Amino acid sequence: MPVSYKCPSPDCGVSLKTPLRVQSGRAVACPKCGFRFVAEPPAGTTPFRAATAEPPDTRAQSTADRARLAPAPRIQAVEPIRLLFEPGDPVPGLSSWVLEQQIGIGGFGEVWLVRHEWKALRRAVKFFTHPEARHRLVTHEKKVLVRVMRHAGDHPNIVPLVECNLEGETPWLMYEYVPGGTLADAVREWQARPLQKRLRRAVRALLAIGSAIAHCHRLATPIVHRDLKPANVLRDETGVLRVIDFGIGGAAVAHAIDGQTHGFQTNSGRVPTLLRAAGSFGYAGPQQRNGDPPDPRDDVYALGVLAFQMLLGDLTVWPDPDMAADLRALGLPRALVTLFVHSVSHNPTRRPADAHEWRCELESLTTRTATEPDTASSTGTPTIPPPRPRGE
Repeated sequence: MPVSYKCPSPDCGVSLKTPLRVQSGRAVACPKCGFRFVAEPPAGTTPFRAATAEPPDTRAQSTADRARLAPAPRIQAVEPIRLLFEPGDPVPGLSSWVLEQQIGIGGFGEVWLVRHEWKALRRAVKFFTHPEARHRLVTHEKKVLVRVMRHAGDHPNIVPLVECNLEGETPWLMYEYVPGGTLADAVREWQARPLQKRLRRAVRALLAIGSAIAHCHRLATPIVHRDLKPANVLRDETGVLRVIDFGIGGAAVAHAIDGQTHGFQTNSGRVPTLLRAAGSFGYAGPQQRNGDPPDPRDDVYALGVLAFQMLLGDLTVWPDPDMAADLRALGLPRALVTLFVHSVSHNPTRRPADAHEWRCELESLTTRTATEPDTASSTGTPTIPPPRPRGE
């Protein structure tokens, strides 16, 4: 028969009427507040009593319990190896070159300016200092470095890798020295220029950088840079922009007949996770940050980020949901805005397939055609159309 009762919870106290279809001693729950209590025979005025907690476990702690309850092990930060170099020391393994001064330091190593003992030559040498990175980069990148020295150095917008030593205790890479500063210095200088001149400078720079990356993407076995950022784009004394550091963040890839990696696979086996995720966070696409295999569209993502920053004249801004509106506010054509927005898409299939395709599309959208002789540049220099009035 139906049983009337009040929920024993002090925060509820609702009056309920329900058939009691539970055995004595079984816990039930109030359908309103969820408070659990134990069913008892309907004797007296209190037919139910509140459920009590399970008795505590008083058995001795076992080894499995201690392992389960132990705090997570602390992650030890790996300190870079300290290089006790002094100006005047020889380059390890190449005594004809002498260290002059340290000119840079980063997560993977130190960069020193070096000079030849009897020739009027200067070079930049990058030494690996991160213990794990040094071992894994050195063991994985040998084939890539050879290909970089063989094929990439003949492009005018790439800083050639001229020598390397991966066998010694302190492995290093030697590059041609470029003394004119970085892309960051150039962008700061452009900020004082009128908008149209700044945009044209930015587009010319993007075409030069895109040309360098496209050259490596279109090799028989493409090379992906994977660390494209302002610090890795140098400016020589004549103002020409040149990309550096192919072979450190980079990895060679080959077309796959049947693959799960967007049509690409590494030519030297599985890329170590450390290398896959190598790169500067803001310029690395989601797939690269997740440790996916190298893909030329990793570099396309970085080109899109650089384009956004350079056109706005600010290297501290990053693509966000307002990116298209910010670019349209500069008066850029809608098709050009679409190219840059697609370049940083989280879905890699929406990006251009490689830097060659990206550069060709940028050039076609920014160069006046022969059918517009009144506005075409006589030198063929890409230009940005005049800003359109707002609302068009």
